[in-house]
Amino acid sequence: MVTVDQLCCLDGLIWLQSGNAVGALTLQHQTTVSRNQRKCAKAFGVDMLKRDGLWQIEGDCHLLQLERGVHQAARLKFGRGLRLEAAFSPETALPQDLARIWTVGSSRIREPDHFETLLEQRVIEAWLTSEEQALGRSEAIISLPLTDEPETLRLVVRRDLHQQPGMAGLMTGLSA
Repeated sequence: MVTVDQLCCLDGLIWLQSGNAVGALTLQHQTTVSRNQRKCAKAFGVDMLKRDGLWQIEGDCHLLQLERGVHQAARLKFGRGLRLEAAFSPETALPQDLARIWTVGSSRIREPDHFETLLEQRVIEAWLTSEEQALGRSEAIISLPLTDEPETLRLVVRRDLHQQPGMAGLMTGLSA
């Protein structure tokens, strides 16, 4: 129904909460990001609104959710463009082999509920965190411990995706 770029721009705004950040991640100008997300929203009959400084979707998202599922299945099948929420410093960046598979972003919103919603809605595939309260209300989301020292590092994912090859590679690469 929509192009990969169009859905990526809409989802990127929901995830990162910044058109400039989405542009940097997708190597597109911010105006292209804006145009793509508008086309995507229109195709699904929803509205993208910025309320209280935060991008939100209003309207019936059923078809959008189905399309997100299709796009996520394609990312997993082809092993590229997988989305990881993480704040990395240069010293802890992803190894090169994982960086080819995973797109790493860091949202302006630093709330666990935001990340859990992104996982539930299939906007992102994984969230790397050291937060103890990484799990909230959803039984569909699991938290997998990766390391214990110097602090516990956890990978939070949808329960139905945690055994996908891309996830296994990420877990192995991060816990090594």
